[in-house]
Amino acid sequence: MRTRGVSTLIHYEIERLRREHPYTMLVNHFHDHYEIYYLLSGKRKYFIQDRVYAMQEGDLVFIDKHTLHKTLDADDRPHERILINFEEHWIAAKGDDTYAIAFTPFHEKQYIFSLSGANRTLIENLLFSLLREKQLEQQGWELNSKALLTQLLIFCTRLMDQLSPVEEQPQGYNPKIFEIVTYINEYFNERLTLALISEKFHISPSYFCRSFKDTTGFSFVEYLNNLRIREAQRLLRETKLKVIHIAEQAGFDSVAHFGRVFKQVTSQTPLECRKMMHLGL
Repeated sequence: MRTRGVSTLIHYEIERLRREHPYTMLVNHFHDHYEIYYLLSGKRKYFIQDRVYAMQEGDLVFIDKHTLHKTLDADDRPHERILINFEEHWIAAKGDDTYAIAFTPFHEKQYIFSLSGANRTLIENLLFSLLREKQLEQQGWELNSKALLTQLLIFCTRLMDQLSPVEEQPQGYNPKIFEIVTYINEYFNERLTLALISEKFHISPSYFCRSFKDTTGFSFVEYLNNLRIREAQRLLRETKLKVIHIAEQAGFDSVAHFGRVFKQVTSQTPLECRKMMHLGL
C-alpha cells in the first residue's frame, strides 16, 4: 500500500484528482520512492518532516524518500492536485551519475516552490503532457514520459536559485507543538511517553494530544511509531542486526510490540521487509 511506510513496486505512477469536500489523509505516509505533488486549485496544509506549510494553487512539492509527510485540510473548499510517484531507477540506471542533478529538488530541503507566470505555465504543460502519455499509452509513451519528467526536474533544479521557498506555517500557529516535534525527532528511540512529554514541556496531556493532532495531522503515538518504524526499516536495509536488536535500537520496549506495530504500519513482518529489500523489490 502506497499510503503507508512500506517498500512497494510502483516504478512510476501519475494521477490527477479533484476533491469537492474536505479531505485529510487518514494514514501514516512515508515511502522508499520519490513524490511530486502539484496543487492545481484550492488550498492545502502540508506537513513535511516536522513542519506545516500553507499551500496555494501553483505550489509544487518535492518529497524525498523516507520523508514523513501528510496533507491536511486548509478550508472546506474543493481542491485539485496532480501526484507523481516514481523510483529512481525508473529514469536513471543504477550507478549512472549523469542524472544526479535531476534529483536536486528532493535533496535540498526546499520542499515547496510557488510558481507563477511563465514558470507555472511551463510546469503545468509538462504535467499535462505526462498525464496524456500515461492515459493514452501510445507507442514509446514510457520513454517520452521519462524525458518529460527529467525535463521537469532539471527545470526545477535551475529554478531553485530564483524562487523563494514557501514559508512554513507561522510559528504562532503552535510553537510549543513544533518544539515538541523537534524533540521527538531527536529522541524517538528513547523511552517517550505521554506523561513524560507532558511533564517535560509543562503541558497537560489532553491539550497536548489535541493540539498535536490539529497541528501535524498525526496522533502522538502514530507519529512516534512512524519515526521508529522508519528507523527500523533503515536498520533492516543497512545492517545485519537481528530483529530483536533492531527493535531495541528503534525504541521499542519489546520485540513482540515491535512486530505488531511494524505489521500495522507496513503490512509486512520485519523479516519479510528485509527479504524484499535484499531482493531489490
